[in-house]
Amino acid sequence: MLLRPSIHEIEIASPAKINWFLELFSRRADGFHELETVMSTVSIFDRIRFTRRTDPNFTLSIHRSEHGNLPKEKDSIPCDERNLIIRSLLLLRETAHEQEGASCCKEGITIELDKQIPSAAGLGGASSNAAAALIAGNHLWKLNWNREKLSRLASQLGSDIPFFLYGGTAICRGRGEKIEPILASSSIPIVIAKPDFGIPTASIFKRVTIPTHPTPSNNFIDSLQRIAPQALGANMFNRLQEFAEPISPEITQTFLSLKKEFSRLNCLGHQMSGSGSSYFGVFPTSRAARYATQYLAARFPDTRVFFTQTLTQIAS
Repeated sequence: MLLRPSIHEIEIASPAKINWFLELFSRRADGFHELETVMSTVSIFDRIRFTRRTDPNFTLSIHRSEHGNLPKEKDSIPCDERNLIIRSLLLLRETAHEQEGASCCKEGITIELDKQIPSAAGLGGASSNAAAALIAGNHLWKLNWNREKLSRLASQLGSDIPFFLYGGTAICRGRGEKIEPILASSSIPIVIAKPDFGIPTASIFKRVTIPTHPTPSNNFIDSLQRIAPQALGANMFNRLQEFAEPISPEITQTFLSLKKEFSRLNCLGHQMSGSGSSYFGVFPTSRAARYATQYLAARFPDTRVFFTQTLTQIAS
């Protein structure tokens, strides 16, 4: 979502995502897993301002807005080349030099990140930021590459990044880079609870085993397309949750408590998003979701609780 684009500056609202469905099928020769997942972008945003520089350098500063008495993130976010934002811009510049000539992409970029999406949460914040960086570099350097070309570049950086170039709702296959949009006619109310700990994605995938009989996504996709709320909740599924829950007693107990509390509310279905640690529930109305947000925030004072909704339109 572009905000106030100009020749020298662009601001982008970089959304989070949830995984409605996630199943593993095999381990690939490149070390990744063959999977099938259904994702939706949701209305929690990092806001990133990209400004052209007169020198060739990239600088990144991060601002974390306070949310009342909510806890600060424990994990630190690097501001150097370890950050996917800068890695994305470096790869875009390198590829453009090879394809367009050394005269392009000479200017550096100043990046200011207002961080709202929790890290190590399974909400795709880093991947979303990387996609925003590719869009910003494409705009500021006047490359005029289409989304398909940017998507091929994004797949070199991470599995979820191509999805964020499109947004909305999509089924993603391969290791996540094969994207098939799913048209959704209305937003769906969601409540996300992010405990005061993160779960590194790599630690989950080290533990997984491939199911003998993978769960098909057909029923879930059908309920999503029909906007059938009860069926939607019943057919949600995340294979990674069974491997995340036993990692530590803290995770086991926290997820058990969240399951109990979501079940007490007017919740149609609930599960972990991605590789965790966020846990979300889907609700029949915004009113029910707002009540659940207040209830869970009071019940879990060390947990960040968000009322949000799915985004129906593909990002511009």
